[in-house]
Amino acid sequence: MIKARWSHCNDIKSAIEEIMLQGNNTEITVKKYTSSSKKGAKDRRFIADAIYSIIKNYRFYEFICPTSNNPIIGIIAAYFYQNNILPPEQEDWNIIEATKIEELKKVALTMPEVKFSVPQWLHDLGIKSLPDNWINIIKASILKAPIFIRVNNLKTNFRKLSNYFNKNNIHHLVENEHCIRLLDRMNLSQNKAFSDGWFEIQDLGSQQIAHFCNPRPGDFVIDACCGAGGKTLHLADLMENSGTIMALDVNNKAQEALKQRAQRASISIINIADYSDKDRLNLLIHTAQIVLCDVPCSATGVMRREIDQKWKLTPDKLQSLIDLQYQILVQSSEWVIVDGFLVYATCSVLLVENKDQITRFLELNPNFIFVEEKTLYPTEDGHDGFYMCKMRRIQ
Repeated sequence: MIKARWSHCNDIKSAIEEIMLQGNNTEITVKKYTSSSKKGAKDRRFIADAIYSIIKNYRFYEFICPTSNNPIIGIIAAYFYQNNILPPEQEDWNIIEATKIEELKKVALTMPEVKFSVPQWLHDLGIKSLPDNWINIIKASILKAPIFIRVNNLKTNFRKLSNYFNKNNIHHLVENEHCIRLLDRMNLSQNKAFSDGWFEIQDLGSQQIAHFCNPRPGDFVIDACCGAGGKTLHLADLMENSGTIMALDVNNKAQEALKQRAQRASISIINIADYSDKDRLNLLIHTAQIVLCDVPCSATGVMRREIDQKWKLTPDKLQSLIDLQYQILVQSSEWVIVDGFLVYATCSVLLVENKDQITRFLELNPNFIFVEEKTLYPTEDGHDGFYMCKMRRIQ
């Protein structure tokens, strides 16, 4: 049985407080507490595993935790108990009452919102919106997310990349000609094939959005919320690096990352613009064959990857997102040419961010018609959750 060191506990406690009480990002916080050269690989892994598990399963550990002067210590103690880890000998940490915890666990396992750790208001909304799917969605949300990579067909193909992985003992499974699943968790950022632009890390479900857009070489495409450009790069790949993609976002730092990624992938058709450049935006009216609106959302389809978002989300924040999504959709629709396509996408599973938005838009914009939609619910050992809808401008 592993025994936790007092120093481990202090790091884990500080990290949980920063994430849950101060709203800090989990990934950045984990790096902060595991980057010290004084920590060995086992120490770093122990601390990281504890932080990720506690944040992902926070409500469960909070429900079964023993009484403590510091609630966070109680939650960490519950995590130790659940994972057969001995706490340090200090009095603050020796607070486990096994009989009581086992009784609370029995209750927790009858309550999906506790067992799978989602806020009560979100669980109530999910059950109401998706009565047949919600439990499976939140069940998948506490599991480790599989790692998928997207093959950059401008530089290689899935056969060459698979052969390269075989030669370098990187265990993998070819999902299709565009996507490979990694079977071992590893950091590939320093890998030569990655540095040479052969692939990008991208979820299998996320990859379906660019295919859904169905761009052609020579098209003018606008990515209205490009972020760091995962889907922008994929669109460029499908366009065979021929045509033009206008990549828009409010996050200039993310756009800088896109520039670097595009250079690595040998993509030259992406132009980057800022939403503050009103004159340039006005020039986009009725110019694009395809406009993709991959809008900011609740991230309820990717909870196992963005593990702290469900705790930061509130009903008011969700409503603000819904308002912003519709605003982006309306503005972006102005850029579509007649017979061009407007594609709306989210990494949410909630109807209020997906189908309801499309219904509202089409009712108020008769110059667009519905073409098709696709909903991907997260699966236990597969893709994340996404929604995508294609509409065509008819006048």
